[in-house]
Amino acid sequence: MLVAPDVTVTPAVSPAATRCGLLIVAAITLAAFGPYLAPGLRTEQVAVYGSAAMLGALGLWLRPRFTGTAVWVLGAHLSLIGVAMIGLVFPPPNFTLHEAGDLVAGLDNLILPFAVVAVVAMLVGVGADPARMLRAVCTVTVLAMALNAIIAITSAAGVENDLLAQFRGYGEAESVADRAEQLGRYSGIFNQPAEAGVLYSMAVLAALYLYQRHVAKLAAVLLILTVGGVLSVSKIFLLAGVPVGIAYALLAHGRGRRMVALGAASAGAWFAADIYLDQWRGQRFAQRLIPGSGGGDQLDTYTAGRVGGDSTLQQAVDLVMSLSPASGMGPAGLRVAYDNGWVEALIVAGIVGVILHTAVLASLTVGWWRARSHRPESPFTGALLLLLIGASTGLPALTANRCATVVWLLLTLLLLARTDGRVGTWWQNPSQGQHRRLALAPTLVRADR
Repeated sequence: MLVAPDVTVTPAVSPAATRCGLLIVAAITLAAFGPYLAPGLRTEQVAVYGSAAMLGALGLWLRPRFTGTAVWVLGAHLSLIGVAMIGLVFPPPNFTLHEAGDLVAGLDNLILPFAVVAVVAMLVGVGADPARMLRAVCTVTVLAMALNAIIAITSAAGVENDLLAQFRGYGEAESVADRAEQLGRYSGIFNQPAEAGVLYSMAVLAALYLYQRHVAKLAAVLLILTVGGVLSVSKIFLLAGVPVGIAYALLAHGRGRRMVALGAASAGAWFAADIYLDQWRGQRFAQRLIPGSGGGDQLDTYTAGRVGGDSTLQQAVDLVMSLSPASGMGPAGLRVAYDNGWVEALIVAGIVGVILHTAVLASLTVGWWRARSHRPESPFTGALLLLLIGASTGLPALTANRCATVVWLLLTLLLLARTDGRVGTWWQNPSQGQHRRLALAPTLVRADR
């Protein structure tokens, strides 16, 4: 018997499964940017739950493969759902003026991440190439957000688009985006500038991962994404996405090309600002974010009054702590603004939920730290996690509409799904991924020597 030492053996990737996987993940990613099909029904919900049901009906529910990190992450999230169900089965008394929220929407926020993870894990389990699926998700995200930036630019130029109402809430009433546009904040198809900020930030990271060898393409994409992010005046994009993107470009391998692209994009943005800044209605709102601009307390400006004794988040926390501090109010929650991942966890699952939400983020971070390597997927994963932790202070980034689907597609492909018998991620194996390292010819020896 001949043995090749130090050679990692991985199962063959199935071309048919890969084609099917590419079609499904690309369709789900695109659906995350789709319109509402009915009041409360988004395109992404149909795509995610429909794909999960179809693959399960084909018997693939027996095939998913998970990493060790996935066990901790999914276990913590499943536990959070279990605690939230206590509030559904045994509703705590509510003596406040705040009504319970939408139960269906609350359940969707909790269950959709599991459905996304299940779809990707089933596809990887039958031989779909996770490296190619990752590039497909990143490519669709970048192109969709670039198109959204163009829509935002046309809105800033005064072009009205009645179709946007279908993307923001089925056109039922004045949306958050409609009110934001009165302040000069243009978020395109997104109802909340914060949602746009998270996805602009992820698109920037995805572009840095995809196009690091193509300076001109990377510069053009970064320019349009930056303009879109600035027009939304999303603090998540400006205070988290931009710094994380710059750090990623500086610290990851191949920084030379990235820095040239960043410089070119910055020059283009500066030129555009010099010409059009005075015509933009949102410039005064954006200038308040600059320290020393005279806009009052800077922390209050950065958090939009969400932090402090009389803040909206503090009021939500006080409500839950007075009604059901341990297990929260259940999946329906309360009709108050969450605007924070930990506050959402507190409202639906109490203090236990806060601990479990933290455990999800901690498990993802530890999983990345243990798997980190020289591969390009490693810094991309680290930057994504840093962004999600920062974004969760201003939005429930792991469960928010549209954002959650793309977030969990990326997390599953990068950290939760595996392709071999080990507990590690696929990108720890140098034979797969964006950059393939040439393997040295193994020395063959007899097993009995």
